[in-house]
Amino acid sequence: MMNKTDMKTAFIFPGQGSQIPSMLNMLDTKDPIVDQVFQACREVIKVEPMEIDSQLKLHSTVNVQLSLLIMEVISARKLLHYGIRPDFVAGHSVGAFSAAVIAGVITLPQALQLVLLRSTLMEQAYPKDYGMLGVVGLSLNRTRSLLDIFNQSGEKLFLSNINSADQQVLAGKTIDLQNFSQTLQAAGARKAQLLNVSVPSHCRLMDGVAAILKVKLGHFELAEPQIPYVSNLSGRLFRSGQKIGEDLWKGVAETVQWYDGTRLLYELGARTFIELEPSGVLSKLTHSTLDDVEVLAVSQGNAKDISWLWKGNNKNK
Repeated sequence: MMNKTDMKTAFIFPGQGSQIPSMLNMLDTKDPIVDQVFQACREVIKVEPMEIDSQLKLHSTVNVQLSLLIMEVISARKLLHYGIRPDFVAGHSVGAFSAAVIAGVITLPQALQLVLLRSTLMEQAYPKDYGMLGVVGLSLNRTRSLLDIFNQSGEKLFLSNINSADQQVLAGKTIDLQNFSQTLQAAGARKAQLLNVSVPSHCRLMDGVAAILKVKLGHFELAEPQIPYVSNLSGRLFRSGQKIGEDLWKGVAETVQWYDGTRLLYELGARTFIELEPSGVLSKLTHSTLDDVEVLAVSQGNAKDISWLWKGNNKNK
């Protein structure tokens, strides 16, 4: 049985699809942490945070990704302020940029520039008729087999996320995703549903975006991580700023290996997983993969409560 002093904590940062309308407007702008992040948005990318997170505004991929970065960095900095120290960080999709900020690899101003560029290019490349489909209840091998059959006449759909043993996400044209969802349901999938994502992320359709991000990242000096970072691309642990930078630009065009990353964190001793706000999606995935860990979800105003729980569980560390 693992000694309590050996138990570790992971911060996990959600990706697109986790956004909640008006989440930034619910923040206390008098809070110094909130004010500092909001000021960076205004100064670096000329964006007013409280004007981009309405339900209507969140139809834009640009506003979604920026809102998530802002919310997650604020959420994590509050936990750090209350004394929670993660042993690992892992971000799903655009959440990887938040993870890289908290790990100390890139600064918030750099992350804001990168995410603004990333999301703008993604939206410009596929302004309509594309999206993503969540699949629940089939093994990875079964989904891949059905996908190979569907793509026999030419590659139309792509495996973009491997989230758990029986949950994957596909990307491509909306009409093809809708047609394929019927095949998946006939094969026994519990759910095959279009996600609240309007671009085909994490597949070769985004190769052009990845190439431009690579150039942009090349202009920044990347620091070595202060906290080990779990890769989206390989599900392995990275301790090099250069490798994490590569993960950030390549990630938009390659499959997210979230399931492998979650299992690796467990193997490395993570028994407390804290999902940064907006929470929910990754908490459910973690519970579905690991049944003997504690998962804490940050929500509006509960950062101090989570700190109290975490310190109680880690008082012997």
